[in-house]
Amino acid sequence: MKCFFETCHEAVTAATQTKGFGIFFSEESNPTQHVHVHDCCEIFLSLEGGSTFLVDDRVYDIQNGDLFVINQFEAHKVVASKSGKFARYILHVHPAFIYANSQGNVSLAPCFYSANKITKLSPTKAEIARLVALFEDMRCEHEYGDEIYKRLRATEILLEVNRLFSTRGTARTDAFRHKAVQLAIDYINANYASALSLDTVAKNAFVSPAQLSRLFNRYCGTTVTKYVAGKRITEAKKMLAEGKSVTDTALSCGFNDYANFIRTFKQAVGVPPGKYRSQIV
Repeated sequence: MKCFFETCHEAVTAATQTKGFGIFFSEESNPTQHVHVHDCCEIFLSLEGGSTFLVDDRVYDIQNGDLFVINQFEAHKVVASKSGKFARYILHVHPAFIYANSQGNVSLAPCFYSANKITKLSPTKAEIARLVALFEDMRCEHEYGDEIYKRLRATEILLEVNRLFSTRGTARTDAFRHKAVQLAIDYINANYASALSLDTVAKNAFVSPAQLSRLFNRYCGTTVTKYVAGKRITEAKKMLAEGKSVTDTALSCGFNDYANFIRTFKQAVGVPPGKYRSQIV
């Protein structure tokens, strides 16, 4: 059973098509260059390198050994450091796998969906080694029971991450500390349904449009416009999953141009909003 893939996209596709999981490992400084959402949850273990991680409404500094937990409704983008090396494991896991492997009063979902969800956790060296060992154990092909063996290892990773969350889920985490960038993100997230311009966002972040553009590109690795689009698509996915119509969703998420909504949604998610709604509702 193949579970390691050459690209993050291939790992997501495998997890989505099988309603299982897919793993991407890389040491190259080549993360995706756009804010994105997908239909899988994600466990991101950074071993070395990395600069910042934009997840929904927060920007986090990345330290070696940091663990990020993301659900399928959170738009995100990682920014690599300039060191030339960025080692990380990424486990993409479909929600169906998470719930199918939860048993009794032991759920594997809280780390992704809990009301007090923490995006960034900092495991100990021993806990990092344990997670790395589980990931690496899934590279091997086992002559007997290979698929069962790897599904068990993926479940162990989910169990370990939920254990970390249950013991440190209420702990304070370090978020990014650039005030202007965080103010801009906060303003966008509170007003994504309205018409937003760079000038308006910059005004509410108390910097010039040119300065905000430079700061956003430096620390978030994207533009204000692309972040706004990512936020709107994230909220659109939530509404469609709740059964809202495509038209109502487009208007509620700030897309006054229906054709633009269809085009932007398909580009970000892979399918048109109508098809996405029919598949998930």
